Amino acid sequence: MAKKNKIQKQDNSHLNSELEEDKIVQLTEVDSDKLDSPHSDSQNDVQNDVEVVEENINETDVDNSQIEEIVSKPDNDNTGDDTITAVTDDVKNKKAKKTKQRIEDKENKKSDKLNVTALVRLLLHNWWVILLNCLIIGGIAALLIIEEPRTYTSSVILAPEAEDINSGGALSSIASSFGVDLGGVTTADAIRPDLYPDLVASNDFIMSLFKIPVKTIDGNIYTDYFTYLKKYQKSSWWRKAISNFKKKFSDDDKKVEIRNNKSNTVNNNSLILTKDQERLIESVRNKVVCSVDKRNYTISITVTDQDPLIAATVADSVRLKIQNFITEYRTKKATKDYHYYLGLLKQAKFEYENSCQAYAKYVDTHRDVILQAYISERDQLENDMQLKLNAYNAMITQAQTAKAKIQENTPAFTILQNAYVPVKPTGPKRMIFVVAMVFLTFIITVALLIFKKLT
Repeated sequence: MAKKNKIQKQDNSHLNSELEEDKIVQLTEVDSDKLDSPHSDSQNDVQNDVEVVEENINETDVDNSQIEEIVSKPDNDNTGDDTITAVTDDVKNKKAKKTKQRIEDKENKKSDKLNVTALVRLLLHNWWVILLNCLIIGGIAALLIIEEPRTYTSSVILAPEAEDINSGGALSSIASSFGVDLGGVTTADAIRPDLYPDLVASNDFIMSLFKIPVKTIDGNIYTDYFTYLKKYQKSSWWRKAISNFKKKFSDDDKKVEIRNNKSNTVNNNSLILTKDQERLIESVRNKVVCSVDKRNYTISITVTDQDPLIAATVADSVRLKIQNFITEYRTKKATKDYHYYLGLLKQAKFEYENSCQAYAKYVDTHRDVILQAYISERDQLENDMQLKLNAYNAMITQAQTAKAKIQENTPAFTILQNAYVPVKPTGPKRMIFVVAMVFLTFIITVALLIFKKLT
């Protein structure tokens, strides 16, 4: 037993000596790598790596104590040496991995620092290139944006009367409060508020705006909206150049037939527009925007124009036309019924008056008659007059009911915000545009410098 313990102590001392040799080799490799590396800053990096290896040495001492505990335990002669060898190899592998990982972590940190430092050096070395590019692009952007005419925006907010909901109940109310429109909920109104933007964007509606009389805020121009858009719109020189260039390669002879606002089909009364006029309609479609808040179904009408008074005038006109259109749509059936009952009322009145005259004439000419035939004809005329009177009274009731139905179907619009003449322009944002272009130039210039450096 004493012999066995002696052999084990010798193996343990041999193991410790091997570990010490490995540590010295690691320290030597670290020093040589740092000295040979061209990117080494100095003794500080070597000192840091030495500290890493010394930490591993301390941990190795703890593991050596574990080895001694294993050796001190009684065991068979055949398995003692294998156990010591396995533990030794395991400890060496773990410590080697830890040392390698820590060195790699420090190298990565240093590499990141070097990358940031290199980027800063690159920017400082080429600062004049970046500054020159930013100044040139900023100046060009300022010259371009200063030529753009200022625009003003006026808006109107409406709250239309909603139709009765046939289904949905409380569930639809809860869903509407969260901005959700249930598909199963239907209304008697085919043109719902969420279809108003499509109505405003239609050609028929835009064509109806061309006849609106407009006046500039300085009072120098007083004409219709179509003439104002065609002749008095300001534009930058570069937009004019682009427009003239496109006209040279476009075919102005092609024409587009647009449905007349009083007809549902294209016929001889349809309006024929050239491409320039079609582009004018598209311009109005971009200027006049209608949006609907699906949560509470409020309608917002926004008009943008170069003149603040014209913007407010067109916004109020669009509001009025929407109201008239929806009112006409909802009361169209009741109005037709009313006119139909008025026709029946006139006919019933005419027939009743004729029957009254026939009865009165017969009675005047057949006084004091005793023959039953004359008496029967008189009674027949009287009954016919009474029937005509009943029909006449019924038509009067129907006509009055139809007239009341028109008023019942007439929607009520609540104006939450009237059109107003804006004081401050809403666009273009000149300062934001110039800053954005300068920032974009800075990013592109830095990217090109880095790409050139890498290649």
